[in-house]
Amino acid sequence: MNAPARRHELDWIRVMAILAVFFFHSTRFFDLWDWHIKNVNNYLWVEIWNGFMTTWLMPLFFVISGASLFYALNNSGGFKKFYLDKFSRLMVPVIVGACTHSALQIYLERTSKHVFSGSFFSFYKIYFSGLYFEPNCPGNFAFHGMHLWYLLFLFLYSLLCYRLFVRLQGGWGNGLNRLTSLLSSPKAMYLIFPLPLLLIKLIFPASILSVGSGGWGFLYYLWFLIGGFVIASGENLMECIKRNRNISLVLAGAFTALYLYLVFGALGGAIPYAIRPWAALLLRFWGAWFWILAILGLGLQHLSFDRPILRHLNEGVLPFYILHQTIILGFGYFVMPLEIEDYAKWLIVFIDAFALTAGLYFYLIRKFDVLRFLFGMKTSKPLFSKAGKTIVLAALHIVYAGMIAFSVVNWPASAAINRAPMPFAYDADRDVILDARNITEKSPTGVRLVADPSASTGWAVELTSGASGKPLPAPEVYVEMQFEAPAGRYYIWLRGKCNEDDISSDSIWLQSDKWIGTGWGSMLGNWLDIHSAGAWGWASNGDDPKLIILRSDGVHTLRIQPRQVPHRIDQIWLSRFQNRMPGVNEPIKK
Repeated sequence: MNAPARRHELDWIRVMAILAVFFFHSTRFFDLWDWHIKNVNNYLWVEIWNGFMTTWLMPLFFVISGASLFYALNNSGGFKKFYLDKFSRLMVPVIVGACTHSALQIYLERTSKHVFSGSFFSFYKIYFSGLYFEPNCPGNFAFHGMHLWYLLFLFLYSLLCYRLFVRLQGGWGNGLNRLTSLLSSPKAMYLIFPLPLLLIKLIFPASILSVGSGGWGFLYYLWFLIGGFVIASGENLMECIKRNRNISLVLAGAFTALYLYLVFGALGGAIPYAIRPWAALLLRFWGAWFWILAILGLGLQHLSFDRPILRHLNEGVLPFYILHQTIILGFGYFVMPLEIEDYAKWLIVFIDAFALTAGLYFYLIRKFDVLRFLFGMKTSKPLFSKAGKTIVLAALHIVYAGMIAFSVVNWPASAAINRAPMPFAYDADRDVILDARNITEKSPTGVRLVADPSASTGWAVELTSGASGKPLPAPEVYVEMQFEAPAGRYYIWLRGKCNEDDISSDSIWLQSDKWIGTGWGSMLGNWLDIHSAGAWGWASNGDDPKLIILRSDGVHTLRIQPRQVPHRIDQIWLSRFQNRMPGVNEPIKK
């Protein structure tokens, strides 16, 4: 098969996509969800904007990667060469990043959240202790390179799909041609591309699909990669995508607007819970593909040209991606605590981080072969002979596996540090404290107010029956509390105690706002994991901090259901800053 001509549209889209990723990460300080470093103030509109971006951004990257594989396989030279090339380009930056600048990201997170104090070099001594998966988790070693998880999964999925793609370009070519011919009509294209996402949802359990990053479960990205390969293989299909670009754009805007209104607006409360999650999924699955088809169509129409700068920009996408989040967090670490306007904080971080990231690439990384190799770029002359390169890469496999194994075995060291209690970080202006006085409704049985002089108000909520292994839409036993608060992310801490020394008596289900009356809730409590029976103590899920996201300003409602009984609750603390268990068990005075 003759090698197809290079598609400059994909190069331009790739460059624009990495700029979109940079912009997205520069705003993560200000959205509602947790991140490595957060600004004091968070904004609902930023969360909505980021919800829009995560609908299509990382899926687009995998689609482009799948299309690139279609062109790369023509010159792959067999599986061994393909494997070594992909390992050099993708996994070498992951391994190097996991040992260097990713460690700096973890250090900045731990120090900004007052989990660790000391120099970076003193932190590095405990860096290889436990595996890091998400903010506030006990492990330290970012084996995936933090945001470099994309490279890790692209490597794994490329290997997984190699035989399939080779056969599609060879003996199965007729089947691929029939598929692209089928998809080369708007109705089939709009219907079929999202369907595998729905099948993945139906086949795999939620525990697997919930593991992910970039707004999607990792397993979904496999279909986006395959979809990109299919798109690149059909000229008629690409012509159909280009011809229907405006229709795709209108559909993308409509489906995404409905999705965001469902998640953030009144539509979510109007749709029955049994339908709501599936409605959101369908809108998101189809909306993602509509955006991808719209972006590809617009690119095919307007970006099919070459410029001398394009080669340099395209070559710099990978090192720019590798560096950008570490540099953004580095600037954010110093800028977010400043007492200046939030828009000024963002401008400082965005401009300075972009300038430094671009400058490091243009004036340093691209000029030296050693750095080019470490950042997954092609070198001007071979750094190693073929045998030597194979040996070096084989050694990297062993080193990488060894670091992961050592960190797994050494996890207690990080757990002891990252779960250590911290002083009260109560903010009277931003935090919410709830107690028996905030009760607006409770069931006639299974719950009562009891006089307790050791409680903050002299009264405690006691749950005595109605335990359930899952949150119920219409529980027989419940307590509801109302309060007023702005939208944002809050750590939830409960001051409670167990009447009995029994680990099956110490937890609740908590629901909020539109999730009340559904089968979804957060498990909280587990006081006996960290406190003695009969003694008041603070807990979230034991000493594991749990977040609640309030998606609107104004009045909010919490509903408590018993998961286990009997126990008492004194205060519920929604905190903006208490990301570890309080070091003392005294109540908070309003």
